[in-house]
Amino acid sequence: MRRRAQGQPDEAAPAPQGSPNAERGFAAGTDLDRAGPPVETSPPLARAKNVALRYLAAGARTEAQVRARLARAELAGEADEVVAWLLRLGYLDDAAYARAHARALVAPGRLGPRLAERRLLVAGVDRGRAREAIAAALAEAGAGAGETALCRALAEKRAGAAGLAGLDDRARSKLARFLLGRGFSGSAVARVLGLYEDG
Repeated sequence: MRRRAQGQPDEAAPAPQGSPNAERGFAAGTDLDRAGPPVETSPPLARAKNVALRYLAAGARTEAQVRARLARAELAGEADEVVAWLLRLGYLDDAAYARAHARALVAPGRLGPRLAERRLLVAGVDRGRAREAIAAALAEAGAGAGETALCRALAEKRAGAAGLAGLDDRARSKLARFLLGRGFSGSAVARVLGLYEDG
């Protein structure tokens, strides 16, 4: 690579004949001829939009997730403008994200409503919207029995061939802890495992 002496004007010499850069019309000494990573020349807002669009291409995200991603890319200053732009385009919709993820989280054999709500909160969905989405998903999944039906499906899956009736007290207690850890309420777990009778 040629080096210019100090004080000499910076002249871009034409690229050598047969060079891929010459065919594209670039002069020698451009970023394409240098070794190493290319220099970032796009303005921060354009970079922020590109980062956000690439992030959304992988799947639906919440506004909070997009803001966090822009902050990791050191583009937090452009977050407000980028989020407003994405909202105008319809690419960000926290309510739709909450509904879709709530259905997936509380599908039979997955999570209870409490853990599903916590996952939505961590994703940046506000508490009211998360609760509405979970309630709607429970209504769809269980036709009224909601949480209890989902808890029963997971308990039966976990109990295996022995079934719930074949569990001894120790196994029943272990299964109860598992179900509580998966976000089911104590009353739903008790009803499913027969720890007390509904009166």
